[in-house]
Amino acid sequence: MTKNSRITAAFAAALLAGGFLAGCGSSSSSAPSASTAQTNQNNLSGREAAEFNAAVEYPYASAAPTNPLERENLAKRLLQYNSKGDTNYWYLLNMEGQPIGYYVINGKVSSTGSEMTSTQVNVDCGQNVTGGQSCTDDAIGDDGTYGPEEGGQNGVFAFTSTNALIETNDPFWVVSSQPIKLYASAPQLDAPATP
Repeated sequence: MTKNSRITAAFAAALLAGGFLAGCGSSSSSAPSASTAQTNQNNLSGREAAEFNAAVEYPYASAAPTNPLERENLAKRLLQYNSKGDTNYWYLLNMEGQPIGYYVINGKVSSTGSEMTSTQVNVDCGQNVTGGQSCTDDAIGDDGTYGPEEGGQNGVFAFTSTNALIETNDPFWVVSSQPIKLYASAPQLDAPATP
């Protein structure tokens, strides 16, 4: 989980706890039974199951659940975030977690630090290295230059429903696939301007 994701998750939790959001339902869940874990045993490879079991102290008697809910959540998120034409709602927050406003966006919020090409290249190390080793160096970025992208570690961008590019390095934001009912005024920032 990236620092930006942790910050975003923390502020989302603060909003929920602080009562800024409404309409949150409650749900109950129960731990999966050992028989359910056994039934789904073939969904993970042997190596994946071993890694899964070694990662944390294992609460199940015999085998790892072979289709963990976390994997299902990650797959669902990946599919939803990469579905063209989906509308999402991007809420910007101030330092205290209060909503500043929101954008209606197409698709997902993306990191300005993401690259479509490798960030490093293998280069000749010269005569100082023996044995055919290679050295690595920074590669030219997608924009044809070296160095960090705009926005630094918190830089993100998205395209609005009117295809406007919005970029910010504000580290405090929440994105939702449905509008969130707020108890504070938050204007739609990409609303058409009125004369």
